Amino acid sequence: MSDRDGFREYWRLRIPSDLRSFGDASEIVDLSEEGGDLRARWTMRGAECEAAFSLSRQGGVRVLFAGRCSSYGSFLAGPGMGDLEQVARRIVRGSRPARFVATEAAPEGSEEAEPAVELLSRMIETPTGTPIGTPIGTATRLVILTGGPGAGKTTILRELAARQADRYLRGETKRLLLNVNAQGRSLGRFDEALAVELRDLRATLTCHSVAALAREGLMVPVIDGLDELLGAGRYDDAFTSLTIFLDAMEGEGCVLAAARSTYYEEEFVSRAAETWRNEPARWRQVPVRVCAWEEEQQTEFVERWASANALTGDEKGVVSERLARRFSGEWAKLRRRPFFFAKAADLAFCRADFGEGGDPLRELAEEYLERERREKLPGRNLAPMLTRGQFRLLMQELAMEMWLLETRELDDSSLRKVAEDLAEAEGLPEEYPRTLVERLPSLALLARGEGHGGRRRVAFEHELFFFLFLSDAIVSLFASAEQDLGAILGRGALPHEVATRVAKGLRDAEEDGRRGAQRLFDRLHCAGSSEWLRGPQVRENAGLLAMAMFREGAFVEDIPDCGPAVAHVAVRGMVFPGGDLRGVTFFRCGFEEVTMRRTDLAETRFLECEANRCVLVEPGLDPERTRLELRGLSTGEVRGIRLPGGDGTAYDPEVVRETLRRCGVAVAYPAPGSAPRVDPGIVLLMERLARAFGCANPLCLQDERVQEVFGAAEWPEVKRRLLRHEIAVLERRETRLEPKDFLRRRFRPDQIMAGLDAAAEVDQRIRVFWKSLESPAPGDGRRPAAH
Repeated sequence: MSDRDGFREYWRLRIPSDLRSFGDASEIVDLSEEGGDLRARWTMRGAECEAAFSLSRQGGVRVLFAGRCSSYGSFLAGPGMGDLEQVARRIVRGSRPARFVATEAAPEGSEEAEPAVELLSRMIETPTGTPIGTPIGTATRLVILTGGPGAGKTTILRELAARQADRYLRGETKRLLLNVNAQGRSLGRFDEALAVELRDLRATLTCHSVAALAREGLMVPVIDGLDELLGAGRYDDAFTSLTIFLDAMEGEGCVLAAARSTYYEEEFVSRAAETWRNEPARWRQVPVRVCAWEEEQQTEFVERWASANALTGDEKGVVSERLARRFSGEWAKLRRRPFFFAKAADLAFCRADFGEGGDPLRELAEEYLERERREKLPGRNLAPMLTRGQFRLLMQELAMEMWLLETRELDDSSLRKVAEDLAEAEGLPEEYPRTLVERLPSLALLARGEGHGGRRRVAFEHELFFFLFLSDAIVSLFASAEQDLGAILGRGALPHEVATRVAKGLRDAEEDGRRGAQRLFDRLHCAGSSEWLRGPQVRENAGLLAMAMFREGAFVEDIPDCGPAVAHVAVRGMVFPGGDLRGVTFFRCGFEEVTMRRTDLAETRFLECEANRCVLVEPGLDPERTRLELRGLSTGEVRGIRLPGGDGTAYDPEVVRETLRRCGVAVAYPAPGSAPRVDPGIVLLMERLARAFGCANPLCLQDERVQEVFGAAEWPEVKRRLLRHEIAVLERRETRLEPKDFLRRRFRPDQIMAGLDAAAEVDQRIRVFWKSLESPAPGDGRRPAAH
């Protein structure tokens, strides 16, 4: 097929697909050819429609529709189709952050930070692939904005969407952002979340049309809460629906997402590899990190806040001094989180003693709760309806109800249930539940929800308040020996902030030392030991809680010649999901069926410990500070390592073995001839290929970023072996400009590279592939095997 025929065939398939997404359900698109042009007929919103498409590789696609000739993009965005101008007007009229201060961000690998809104705006405006060296039409960019709770991700995305809509209406851009809030949604699929957002905007287009608009670069879907879609529970098809959406992008356009941890960036790559299917999505991951506020941003916020509240210069100085005092010492890092700094400003102005407390978040919550309890919840004889403890308990029950329902909002019926249960348990007057339901939406810490379907809903003002009360509720549940923790831990990916607070609460509440610690770990093991569909999520949350307890110094003993350590504890059946165990020492502990997935062990010591069926996936190790005295750990159970200052994961078994040996592992070297003898240059080439596959799949052979692999002298022979042994497949796909070649892996990078280790359990195809690359031993005169 000639390039010209390929170009026409691409559009013969593309046009009906796009029109079908706008058309009425079950209707087909009739496509015919007339004088070299394509003519389409379809039904949309009950009306018969017709359009003519003129195809030219040089001039693009021109469309004659409703008496008007336009480009293909203008046709899709126009009032007869997507009507994006009307969508932009409704976005502009929506909520926008008050007193926005330009938080900065930086792409991965760059030390140069700049205002996040400007950076992201440039990344989505640039034609597909240009900023990362990818040819047009080869890979959908998945830009992931990462920052901890309170770092300002949601504020950045809302401001970006509003500015982009403003620019769209002024004719300065052709791209709109569509915010999709995935945080705690009880929606099972990505397309359901899209449908809700479009319904709230009263848009005429449907969720089925978003991929077509995104493909053309007219719309950028924004997923706020990628963590929620990447929960480890394989029961949930939310992640699958996201990959299906990316597949529908056909390697075009851009998707913007936000996550709390870089762990979820890497988890996306790993999960996407496990859902390999015919014609899967082409994507490239582009990480961006949110930077903490520096003094410049803090000063700018105080200036704007003081001006909005008409403060004098002296009053502003007092507020600044109180804020500096409050966020000092161990709490200094919270000063750099926009949420904490902004919320604390009001209290710093109102209270002369502000800054005397401990945990700033708890102090903020307690202060607001007490004020609302006295001023907005008067009961009989004008006394507050609830005591301080009852009000705190109400917040905990609201948070737990949201968690159990897998949502971040509650409607009136759910609020009434929580209020009635509290009234019954506390013996409150029968009219109190109705009053609470009426007044809760107006209280501080809470906010009116998005009101899907016209129903009034209540949400926490910020996720950190939700985290605070949810962690308090979970600590209380641990106190009950009968409580089924599996039902709680299986609801979703537990935020790290919640795990840390739960660990602190359990540490402070437990009085039984080592026995108490073992009871907790046994309960976590039992919670995830069942074979129900949410078991993987439970085991990951159990591991997250265990890691937090270790980091927070729970159950530490002073061991002679060792120092403070977690001692004589058995940890079983858990997954440690990312994070770190810096500064933690384990002494004579046992780890059975524990997977440590991309966990930072650079400052961790395992002394005289036992490992049984444990797997370390790309752990962070530092031979100068890591100690891995884990009897029973084999090199085959360590899938790659990350070294300080390295440029990625090292998979070479020799490097892995030597690093493990230096860290204290009793390394068993393979028997002579059992491990494949592969030329170091080819091993280096495969490591580079594995790293490239770590951020994109498939890889375009014309991608300039990967030419250190595809341009190497050894590559033609290595590619031939990859294809012959079914480690990868070669695809040729039509794009809007020209056909391109892609190499798609069929196994994860760590699985492919594990084949170099004779002790690793790998697919037989991987084992044979590496055997085929063997180099002759010195002096034996053999040629490389030609399997």
